[in-house]
Amino acid sequence: MPSHSELVTSKPVRLVIAEGHEIVLLGLERFLSSLEDFTVVSTATDCQGSLAAIRAHRPDVAILDIRLPAESGLEVAGAIMREGLPTRIVLVGETINDRESLEALRLGIHGILLKEMAPRQLVQCIRKVHAGGHWVELESLRRTVENLLREEASPRPAPPPLTLAEVRVAGAVAQGARNKEIADHLGVSESTVKNHLHNIYTKLNLSSRRELVRWYRTVPHPNGSPSDTHSSRISCTTPESRSMDAYVAAPGARRSTVH
Repeated sequence: MPSHSELVTSKPVRLVIAEGHEIVLLGLERFLSSLEDFTVVSTATDCQGSLAAIRAHRPDVAILDIRLPAESGLEVAGAIMREGLPTRIVLVGETINDRESLEALRLGIHGILLKEMAPRQLVQCIRKVHAGGHWVELESLRRTVENLLREEASPRPAPPPLTLAEVRVAGAVAQGARNKEIADHLGVSESTVKNHLHNIYTKLNLSSRRELVRWYRTVPHPNGSPSDTHSSRISCTTPESRSMDAYVAAPGARRSTVH
């Protein structure tokens, strides 16, 4: 566990806070702004807003809610890492499951903290991360590694089949399309796309678009399947000569809500 004796920096640490619940966001902003070594330069309530704020302000530390609307805070963290921005990242959440913890570690996120922790621990975490360190509670990390190793050693049941609509959405995500683009191309609402993504994540035990893209690129797809046909309207680079039959629901399975 990190030391409680973190030094207060002479120059305020510049923060961006991304939190999906406005009441929580307001409380975090007021609390952190009350400390003389922190200054909150911007806040956001969704992924697009948080990315825009981080790109514009280049804060020292970004505090990201893992459950941002539409997408995961992991998506924002991944974009920050890929773009080589200097901002260090603290990921917070009411719960953070094993898969999400592993993905955060793979991305190189600097701090992981549960919202149930005392406010002083958030302060210590931010100071530690800003100073170049990492903050991951060791017991949580140990439990995550043990659970994943146990899962890897156990036989894996076949995942529930995806509907054709879910396959199309997965294919579009793999090509880099955003939710609104997918909705426009499939002729459905953005909320329907979000529902499909939620179902896909649940069925495949995934936690982010990054994991979905990785999964999609390693699974065979049928040549000329609805997935390829619909996705080709977004991009002409859809994989060909593959087979995804094992992941598509049979004709008698639950139908999609897409009309």
